[in-house]
Amino acid sequence: MTPAMTRRRYAHLDGLRAVAALAVMVEHMFGDLIRQAPSAVGSMSTLAQSVVQNVSLGRFGVALFFLISGFVVPFSIDGERPLRHFAIARLFRLYPALWLALAVLIAVAWFAGETPRTATVLANMTMAPPLFGQPWLSPIHWTLFIELLFYVLVALLFAAGRLRHIGVLLALSLALIAATVVPVQLRMHGVVNLPVQYLGLHLSFLFLGLLLRLWLVERRRGGCLAALVLGLAQFAALLSVAQFSLARGDNFVMEGLRPVLSAYVLAFVVFLVAIRLERPRSHFLARIGLISYSMYLFHGVVNALVYRVLPLTGQPSDIATMLACTGLTLALSWLVYLTVERPMIRLGRRISSKRSAPLAESLSRSDTFNRQADRSGPLATSDTRTGALALPASDYRAVPTQSEIVVEAASETQASDRLVGAILGTAIAAVTLSWFALLGYVGWAIVEAL
Repeated sequence: MTPAMTRRRYAHLDGLRAVAALAVMVEHMFGDLIRQAPSAVGSMSTLAQSVVQNVSLGRFGVALFFLISGFVVPFSIDGERPLRHFAIARLFRLYPALWLALAVLIAVAWFAGETPRTATVLANMTMAPPLFGQPWLSPIHWTLFIELLFYVLVALLFAAGRLRHIGVLLALSLALIAATVVPVQLRMHGVVNLPVQYLGLHLSFLFLGLLLRLWLVERRRGGCLAALVLGLAQFAALLSVAQFSLARGDNFVMEGLRPVLSAYVLAFVVFLVAIRLERPRSHFLARIGLISYSMYLFHGVVNALVYRVLPLTGQPSDIATMLACTGLTLALSWLVYLTVERPMIRLGRRISSKRSAPLAESLSRSDTFNRQADRSGPLATSDTRTGALALPASDYRAVPTQSEIVVEAASETQASDRLVGAILGTAIAAVTLSWFALLGYVGWAIVEAL
């Protein structure tokens, strides 16, 4: 299957991203309503309570995003230098918009007199604050770290030649689930108090999307069985950790088992139907899907600002507030997509293709030269009477040698390479410096404590 065919066939996944993003937004607005007007008895309050108690739209949207990422992202590792291309593409796809969102959050916090600590800001810039024991500036951003871990695992699997190995993927996914379930069960039975985390269970849903791709698209033998086994294992895992999570109040299961379980089942069914039927085929939803990442990053701060003007009350008037939140989020997200996301994605593609472009162009021009030589005959012949070297006919046009073509192509891109190299270096340096600055801050804090 060619990349063009893949883009045409799965263009509807942008529509599915829109469904996921809007579901997350609705969940957060309903949650805000319940927190801001807990004693309200209006129709909107009743609707919000009913939805929250039966299906977690936020978890549905997250699970749907995970399935889509697992289905699409690993197979973008291609090209002459695939891992380099993959790393650059992910860097320019995710970090610029995230840094802009963090700048907005910091500005809002500063105006409110609650400027975040330097360590927290630096940790958020790395997209991995949990590694440094720092909170997210926006709790909505928690899924980014899971996506980042998935990219690392996928790159390692590709490097090991096991990205499409059904058995390895299933074993890894089950091990990730066990990394969540086993510590919980050991704690519940009083055996040992191991640290509990839900990263493994979350990551398994990304790998479920990957297995579904291998089954439904690539028709790999054993793909269907592996996806079924993994799905059942995830279902059992959710049942085994739900009560522990509720009792501990760690927010993995917040409203109860039913809304979370129904959310995951619904996400799986919707995703499977969407892939099978190639739905939704909506230009409107596809356009929203393009800006879903910015929606995810910015809708929280937009909602908070709107609530200052139009507070939630639990009454029908909340519809206007929610529409205002949605409309402003869409407008801001589209602006960010046009001015930040899309230019950075294009720059990343340009940088990742720079290395192979001169060679490809050189070979193309060399092929043209060879074809011209074949049609024109020999470039010079020897005069049989005098033995002198005879030049070609008057319509001959000198063509440079292949080595000259390569040198010329390299010189033409040298200045451009320096420019994009400087931009790439700056971007990578920003990420790297944020990591090292945070490590230095932690070291300084430890020394001060001693």
